[in-house]
Amino acid sequence: MMEQIRYACGRLGELAQDIRWRAGQLPALREAGGTAELRQIAQQIQKLASALHEAALLLEELDLPRVSAYTAQLSAAVSGFHIQTPDYSKLLKAFSDWLAYIRPVLPDAETKTVSTSVIGRQMNHVRLGYYPTDPAHVAYIRRALVFPEGKTVNLLDPCCGEGNALSQLGAGENAATYGAELDDSRAEAAQEQLDHVAMGSYYFSRISRSAFHLLFLNPPYLQVYGGARSEKRFLGEGYDHLMLGGVLAYIIPYYRLTEDVCRFLAAHFDSLMAYRFCEEEFRKFRQIAVLGVRKPRAENPRMARLLELASLSPDKLPTLDQIPPGSYPLPDAEKAVPLFQGARFNVRELADQMRRMGSMLPQKSTLDGREKRPLLPLTIGQIGLVGGSGLINGLIECGAPHVLKGRVVKAVRRRTGEQYDETDGTTTTEIVETTSNKMVFNVLTPQGVKLLA
Repeated sequence: MMEQIRYACGRLGELAQDIRWRAGQLPALREAGGTAELRQIAQQIQKLASALHEAALLLEELDLPRVSAYTAQLSAAVSGFHIQTPDYSKLLKAFSDWLAYIRPVLPDAETKTVSTSVIGRQMNHVRLGYYPTDPAHVAYIRRALVFPEGKTVNLLDPCCGEGNALSQLGAGENAATYGAELDDSRAEAAQEQLDHVAMGSYYFSRISRSAFHLLFLNPPYLQVYGGARSEKRFLGEGYDHLMLGGVLAYIIPYYRLTEDVCRFLAAHFDSLMAYRFCEEEFRKFRQIAVLGVRKPRAENPRMARLLELASLSPDKLPTLDQIPPGSYPLPDAEKAVPLFQGARFNVRELADQMRRMGSMLPQKSTLDGREKRPLLPLTIGQIGLVGGSGLINGLIECGAPHVLKGRVVKAVRRRTGEQYDETDGTTTTEIVETTSNKMVFNVLTPQGVKLLA
C-alpha cells in the first residue's frame, strides 16, 4: 500500500517539477517572438496541458476531488491559451498558484515522505486484497455479448480470482473458459468453476496469442510492478490474446484512464464505450467498464481524447445497466488454444490433459519383459555398451547375490616423446593426451564394494 501511495505522490512531484521547468521557459521564448520560438511555445503549452491532465487524475486517486477539478480546469485553460498573447504574466501566475496549492500533497524534498493526511485519504478508497467483480455488473456485461450459434468460443480472464465472473459470462453457452490466478487458494477454487486454470503470475504464464473471443480484464488496482501500474501492464500484455474482432471488457477506476492508456485503447480497439458502475459500487470503488472490439493497430487521436475527457467527468458517463443488449457480438470463428501454461505446475490441469489425450507414455513391449540371452558370448565392447545403457544394472540373483551398477567415465592417457631437430641440434619434449570412454562397474557384495574397470 505504501508503495502505491509513494507512486502516486512521487509521480505528482515529477509532474510538478516538469510543469515548473516548462512554464519557466515561456517568458524568454515569447520575448524572442520568432517563428521557431512560437513553435516551441506551442509544443510546451501542449505538454503543460497534458501534464496537468495527468496530475488531475492522480489527485482524484489521492481522493482530492476539489484540487483535481481545479487542476482539470487549468489544463483546459492552458490547452486553449493563445500563444500570440503579448503578456504571459497571468498564465505564469496560474502555474505558480497551482504549484503552491498542491505543495502539501507532494513528498518532502529531503525525507521523501508523504503527509499522513494523504495516506489516510487514499486508504479510504484503495482496493486492498481480493475484490471480485459484482455479479450484477457482470450480468450487465453478459447482456451486451452475443455468442455465435454452433461455435465454441474461448473466454480469458488473466486475473480470474475464484473464477466467478468468467464462469457467469460463459454460463449456458458453448464457451471454453480460461483463467490465470496468482493466489493458490483462489486458483484451486477457480478450477471448480473454469475449464482451464493457469496457476501463478500471469506475467510468467505462456498463453496463445490471437486465440480468444473475449478478454475479461479486471486487474489489481494501484499496484506497481517493474515501474508500471498493473492496470496498464495487464492491458498492454493481455490484449494480444484476443483475435481480431474479439471483445475486451476492461474494468478499472476511472482515474486510471490516463493519456497513454486512452491512446493504447483507441489504437487497438473499435466501438469503444465507457460505462460507470451503478451508484453504490461506483461510490465504493469508482469503477468504470470500457468495452471495445479489437482491430488492426491504427492511431485514433479523436477517440483517445474522448476517453480522456470521460476520465475527468465520470458522472456524465452512462451507467453499466444502460448498455444496449447484444451490442458486442463475439467472432463467429472457432480457434484452438494450443498453449495455456501457468507459471507454476498445475497437477490437476496435467491430469485432465492426460485423460483427454490418453497416456502419453509408449506402451511397454511384451518382449521387454522376457529374459534375454545372447546367441553368442558378448565381447568386451558389447559388455560395455550393455552396461552403459543400464540394462544390467540392479540386483543380480546368483549363488552370492550382489548389486551391480555400471557407469561410463572419461579416461585420459598421456604419452611423452622426444624429437631431435638436426638443424640446430635441439631436443623438444612432446606430450600427447588421449581422452577415451571407460566402462566401470561398481559391485556391492556381502564382502563390501568392489570396482571392476
